[in-house]
Order: sequence, then structure tokens, then C-alpha cells
Amino acid sequence: MEWMDDYNRIICELFAEQVRRGNRPNTHLNTLGYTEVSGRFYQMTGIELSKTQIKNKWDRLKNDWSIWQKLLRNQTGTSWDNTRGVINMDNEWWKKMKVVNVPGSVKFKKKALQNEDFLREMFGDISNDETDHWNPMSDNPVIPESQKDTENIDGAGEEDNVFHDWSYREEEDEEVQEVPKKQKSSTTLIIQEQITKIADSAESFTSKKQAEVVSIKKVINVVLDCGAQYGSNEHDIATQLFVKKEQREMFLTLPTREIRLNWFTRRYNDKYGN
Repeated sequence: MEWMDDYNRIICELFAEQVRRGNRPNTHLNTLGYTEVSGRFYQMTGIELSKTQIKNKWDRLKNDWSIWQKLLRNQTGTSWDNTRGVINMDNEWWKKMKVVNVPGSVKFKKKALQNEDFLREMFGDISNDETDHWNPMSDNPVIPESQKDTENIDGAGEEDNVFHDWSYREEEDEEVQEVPKKQKSSTTLIIQEQITKIADSAESFTSKKQAEVVSIKKVINVVLDCGAQYGSNEHDIATQLFVKKEQREMFLTLPTREIRLNWFTRRYNDKYGN
């Protein structure tokens, strides 16, 4: 099937719902999770998905999530285009990402990761990356060891075969002053600040797009309420029309159930010539 934006949002919402319900015991949904996603997706769109289709979609979304996270980590000087909601870097940087660092990343050159809120619920606690990577979307990113200031301490790791007089140490401890922690370097602070700005901008863009979308679930409930039951011509044409935002918005302006049902009948006849 063709995964249009609205279908993608529905499946991501259903996946995230199953994760919240505890139906993702490891890296994938369990049998109950697959069954519920399939049933709910059919209710909302009239399209029946097999378990294999659902699993394949999960894997593709997981790969997209991984690529997007790597992109945000691989360039400390990354800038963000608030208008388009994408990473704004030159062609050389994207070429490097595609060939060396992040294969498959070119898909995000002109279009940001969609449904990021749901994907974070689905995959945010699943990591396939190196342990020295950090998540720029988290409140407290972990800085890689390569970015931390280190000191070369002679004799580090060696054991001292020395007798300890603990009674003496207990008295001495009262006078020991706490040594201030070493402050983070300016480079590390700049990195954290830049990552935070990118994360905030991405979250703001995602929230704005969510507010603009008329919920398909809401519209389908209205469709059923006006008498267009599952399997009917009216319900069938509704699932085709309402992948477009404009059609959903226009439909919701119709004042009564009878007018809405008649509208579906006319749209069906217009398309199929009955």
C-alpha cells in the first residue's frame, strides 16, 4: 500500500499506544500488539494490514528514527531551518553523511522526521548505537568521552600496598575541604547549547504541524455517526476522501447527519458513475 502522511501518523499513533500498554516486551510488539494495531487501523481507515506488513512498517520507522538521531549527533555546528523544519547544512555535509557517517540520511535533506513524538515513545529507550553517543532530545544529554576534559594522572589504576590507620583518618576527615568539581569546558557547553536549540526548534515545529492536522479518528467517528457503516459505499468513499485535510475540514462544516450521509452518496456516485 501507499503510505501517505495521514496513514503514517495513524500507524505511529497506534504503535505508541501499544508501547504505553506494555505490548512491546523487547524491540518489537507482541502478538496482542500486532492484533490490536491491525484492528484499530482497519477501523480508522478501512484498510486491513497483515502482521508482516505491520512488522515491516515498524522496522522502517525504527530505521528512520535511528538515522535522524545520528544526523543530529554527527555535526556540532548544525543549524535548523524553522520554516521548513529541516537540518540546514551544505551539500558537502549531506554527501559526507550519506557516504560515510549515516547511510540513508539523504531522505531528510528536504523533509524532517515525521511523527517524532510518537517515534520517541516507540524507540526512545531502544538503542542500537555506540555507547558514546548521546540523545540531543533528552533534557540531560550525556557527553561523549571524546568531548570531556581528561587529566593524565601518574600511577592511575595501580594499587598501593599501604597500611591504613582508619582511626586517624576519621579525625582527619572532619577537616578535609570538599574539592570543587572541574567545570565543563567551553567547547562542551557550546555543544550542549547548540543541541538544545535544535531539539527545541524541532519540537516546536512538530507541535505546530500537529495542531494543523484535523484528526482522522475524529472524522471517522462522525462518519459512523451519520450512518455510513463499515462496508458501505459511503464509508468506502470516506476513507478515500479523508486522507486529504481539506476534505476532512469541509465535511465537518456540514450541519446534519442526513446532509453528511447524502454528501457521501453523491461523492460515491460522482466517482463510480452509479
